[in-house]
This record gives sequence, C-alpha cells and structure tokens, in this order.
Amino acid sequence: MKILSFLLLGFCWLLAGAQNVGIGTPAPNASAKLDINSTNSGLLLPRMNTTQRNLIASPATGLLIFNTDNNSLEMWNATAWLSFGSAGILNNGVPVGPTCNGTWTQKPDFAATARMRPVAFCLGSKGYIGTGNDGTNRKDFWEFDPLTNSWTQKADFGGTARSGAAAFTIGNKGYIGTGNDGTYRKDLWEYDALLNTWTQKTDLTGVARNYAVAFSIGGKGYIGGGADGSNDRVDFWEYDPIANNWTAKANFAGPARGGMAGFAIGSKGYTGMGQTSVGAFRKDIWEFDPLANTWTPKADFGGTARTGATAFVIGNTGYIGFGTNGTSRKDFWAFDPVANTWLPKTDFGGTARIDAAAFVIGSKAFVGTGFDGTNRKDIWEYCQ
Repeated sequence: MKILSFLLLGFCWLLAGAQNVGIGTPAPNASAKLDINSTNSGLLLPRMNTTQRNLIASPATGLLIFNTDNNSLEMWNATAWLSFGSAGILNNGVPVGPTCNGTWTQKPDFAATARMRPVAFCLGSKGYIGTGNDGTNRKDFWEFDPLTNSWTQKADFGGTARSGAAAFTIGNKGYIGTGNDGTYRKDLWEYDALLNTWTQKTDLTGVARNYAVAFSIGGKGYIGGGADGSNDRVDFWEYDPIANNWTAKANFAGPARGGMAGFAIGSKGYTGMGQTSVGAFRKDIWEFDPLANTWTPKADFGGTARTGATAFVIGNTGYIGFGTNGTSRKDFWAFDPVANTWLPKTDFGGTARIDAAAFVIGSKAFVGTGFDGTNRKDIWEYCQ
C-alpha cells in the first residue's frame, strides 16, 4: 500500500510539473496542457443532474459538466450555466458563430391530422407531438427527426384519447397526464423512446383537470393550475419518478386560472398568463423555487394578456407567444430571468393561433399545430 501511494503521488507530481502531458500520443500539442489521442474512446466528464450541479460551491468560470436531466454539456460562464446545443455553445441563448437573427423556417407538416391542444416534448435529438383534438380527441404519437426532416409514427399514447393534457420530461423519459377525454383526467403515463413503450404511473394526487401547466426541474416534474370543470385550480404538485409519487407544493400565488403558459430555466419554474373563470385574461408571471417552495412575482409578460399561449426555452431564455384575448396572436417574446425583462422577438412565420405545441432540439425550437379558425398542422423552426 505504501509503494502504491508513493507511485500515485509521483505520477500526480509528474503531471503537475510536466510542460505538456500526452495520453495516447508521444508528442502532445504544445498549446495543450493535456492532449488525449484515441480512435475508440472518448473523454467522460462528470455526470450529474441539475440539483447536484446547483450544489457546486463557487464554480470556476469555464467549468464543464454533463447534465443528465437534459443530456447536454454545460459550462459555467461566471453568471449562469450555458448548454451546448447542436449549433454550438449557447451564449445566454445565442449560438456562437453566425446567428439566425430570430428567423422562422417552415418545416415538413406534422404527419397526422391537423389539431389543437396536443402535447409536445423533446427526448435526445428527437421531438415528439401527440394527443390533441381534430374534431375528435386523439391518442396517436409522432416523432420528428430534424436531420432527415421527417416524421415517424410511434406507439399510441397509453391512456385514453384526449386533448388539453400536460407534459414534461425527466432525463430520457417523457410524461403525459391530465387532460380531457370527455371527462377530466388525472392519470400519468411515462414514455420510453428507446423501447417505444408507455407505462402507467401513479395518478396525480390532486383533482382531475384540463388545461394545466407543467415543467420539470432537477429530476422532478410539476403540474398545477388548470380547471376541473367547476373550478379553476391553484394547487401545484411535484412528481418524483424514482419514488413514483406526488407531493403537494405551495399553491400558485396568483389568481386561479386555466390556460397558463410555463417553462423552467435552471433551478426555477416560470408560469402565468391564462384566463380566470370570470373571463379575465392575465399577463402576470410568477417564479417557482422548488427548494424554498415559494412563488415570487416577476415582470409581467411583455405582450397583451392572453390565454392559450405556447412556451419553450432555448438555452437560458424563455419564449412565449400565440394565444388569444379575443383576437388570436402571433407575436413572440423572450424572457431573461437574470434581468427580469421581456423583449419582443420576430413574429411567428405562420398564421396567428392558439393552443399550439412546441419542442426544442439543441438550439432550435419547432413550433406548430394549433387553431387559427381551423385546425393547423404546419411546423416552423425558430432559430434565435
């Protein structure tokens, strides 16, 4: 043991004192302190979820980790964790190199029937859209590959055909629950993209509902708000996929409502807008801290008050657009959680609409379906 300890100390001293160290190469590059050469192996960085990442004390600028919640490399830039997307590292949401200047590009239409109120999420490098209503509630489920610009039908959603459901992702699994199939639902289903299978999980502990909002933070899923047929809801619930159970969290701090938009950035969730049972359209936005179990008011949404909006996140920037306050909208706005500000972005490339779906792959958002007077199936790519 003493000999082994001596050898390890000697090796560490050699690395510390060496000008350049090569692994798999006798001639390390002069510009690199460590040069690794391999044709059959890679470099495995520390792997952790968002909660574990956020516990790193005083991270050094440039620190790299692999986040298992979103399967992405992340770097600390002295103020925030930035994700590596398919277009390069995101600098506060803007890809390094040529930027897209907020362009919308039409992609192949959703391969199934035009519809409103579907759900959508991303797993790995693929996007998914399913359920919704085209005049009839649906349970079909489809995968989009941005490399081939093609749609592939997957196993039907495991629950009943429905619309107005809520969805979130945790790790490499997608979750869909609640919604309306003629009655209000509270069941939850887990989708495994590798196996293309659905598994029923524990029902939401709260009342069955429609038009709820959902997001995920640190390996947990959150569902709240919505309407149960006679009442708008303010209760919020946390789902633990390991324990397969639900825990009541602090009630949403704004007025009860349905039709909210929501997203998560880092360790916080953001939700608001929607419409109350007395018909009032809202534009307030609230931040949820799951560790403190508290709600904090943030800057109001930058556009008009509305319901039926659509939200997504690219990097550390949240986006909300679409919706209606009696008139359908196509404007999009970007939220900076550090500055607590909203900025107008390029209007959506298609028609104004409500109840659309969106997912994000790398540094691109894919937005479409919804209702503009008729059900829609067009899909548009947003590059910021």
